[in-house]
Amino acid sequence: MEFEEWELRHKEAFFEIKEALSYLEGIFVAYNSNIDAIKHLTPEDLCHLLELFDQDALQERVELYPREIKEPLDILARLLLSMREGKAAEVPTYTPEIHSWLKENLGFDYARMGGQAGIITNLLARLELKKVVAYVPWLSEEQAGYFANTKNLLHPKIERGKLVLKHPKEAFKPNIGSKVNWIFEYSKGMLVDCGTDKFTVPRDNRLILSSRPKWLRLEMDQQIYAALDSLGPLDGAILSGYQMIKEEYEDGATYSDYVGNSVKAIEKLKALNPGLRLHVELTSIQNRLIRKTILKEIIAGRIHSLGLDTVEVANALNVLGEEELSYAVIKKGENGIIALYQGAVRLLQALALERVHVHCLGFYICVLAKGHPLNLKGHRNALLFASTLAATKALHGKVEGLLESEASLKVPVSEKGLEDLENFKLYCVGRKLCTLDEFEYGYVYGRDHNAVFVPSKVVSEPKATVGIGDTISAGAFTGMLALMKQNLAGKGKNSKRKEGSQTLETRVFSA
Repeated sequence: MEFEEWELRHKEAFFEIKEALSYLEGIFVAYNSNIDAIKHLTPEDLCHLLELFDQDALQERVELYPREIKEPLDILARLLLSMREGKAAEVPTYTPEIHSWLKENLGFDYARMGGQAGIITNLLARLELKKVVAYVPWLSEEQAGYFANTKNLLHPKIERGKLVLKHPKEAFKPNIGSKVNWIFEYSKGMLVDCGTDKFTVPRDNRLILSSRPKWLRLEMDQQIYAALDSLGPLDGAILSGYQMIKEEYEDGATYSDYVGNSVKAIEKLKALNPGLRLHVELTSIQNRLIRKTILKEIIAGRIHSLGLDTVEVANALNVLGEEELSYAVIKKGENGIIALYQGAVRLLQALALERVHVHCLGFYICVLAKGHPLNLKGHRNALLFASTLAATKALHGKVEGLLESEASLKVPVSEKGLEDLENFKLYCVGRKLCTLDEFEYGYVYGRDHNAVFVPSKVVSEPKATVGIGDTISAGAFTGMLALMKQNLAGKGKNSKRKEGSQTLETRVFSA
């Protein structure tokens, strides 16, 4: 794969999708939004935290691998685990005292919009779409202040028995608390000395303590649900936050109640427009029962598109009975990208999806069901558009608009990503999934699926890492919708365009 060629493709893709975005009528985004308290950990911060705990007790807690933050010792244990592996993690806490302890003993650098739906909503609003409708069940006045102050960003509200769309600052619920998450970001190369446990942090990443107040419910207001057809034309919906569903609630409700409500909302959205596409953005889900239930009862057969990272692919495969493949994905190593591709294909099949998009550091994979209405070049351009948005997010910590993102085209394509894809080439060509020429374009053809692989732009020293995955997934999904809508309007440039001597996007697998 040629570095210069992929730089040119990024540029072409960005301007093509920038033009196509105007064809979209609207995107609906739900459910999770919160306020993020950000702390960039320094060696001094880590030393201070280590001094607060008995080292033997800390090592014992690390070995127990706490999956919920019940007390301060759990925080440091999970932080050390995340830093040692350089892996992002999200761990729930249901105890409000944790927030108070962190404010007193550590503090944060600044606060910003958090939660997948909140981040995605602000991103799409700043991409100048005609309409972005957000829905947050626990929209507080404080939370509303973190939404982009743009006219195209709206939130449903019931007034005089009718659904109206207003900016979140005019649609919040009075007398409701805010959900505040803590995000600890750490840097590659930091030395950690914790008794017998000494290591160097292998990569930039973060640990998220996800606040789950008792009043938190993933549901849609019944009056808003009944009036969803008043949202106006929508081309797609991006749904996230299902990880907040609990097995049991204090009032006697169970996960089944909230899963059932979620399914009803999905079916109601699909009824608004036969062509509407639904995307679910997955995240880390510690509870195996909830993880499996979300995959099998909410996503399977109902959702068109799924977005996730490497760890989330492994976790999804694990609860679907693919333990060996799950282990191969998480282990990485020489054949890591092969296992990741196979895992994405398995998710596509097991969940009856139209599209599975996996974002990794340096490259993206998009596996597609045969017969998808957008050709492979269109999907590839959507991924490359998302790559440029992600570079902007990494450079500035946010995406303010298309003009700012255009400047991020100068961020180079990842050499490591190119190397990973080059190593994958032998597997693909050897199994006749593609020719050498086809692989150079990023195209792979399976018996019951197609796939696109692209190297991505990577910022060597990102200003922030939180929300980059959401930016990638939302950017690629929206770019795809925009090209589909443009093609329906009869003005698409992708449908019959050739690369080289053949129309690679429409090749039929016959091996």
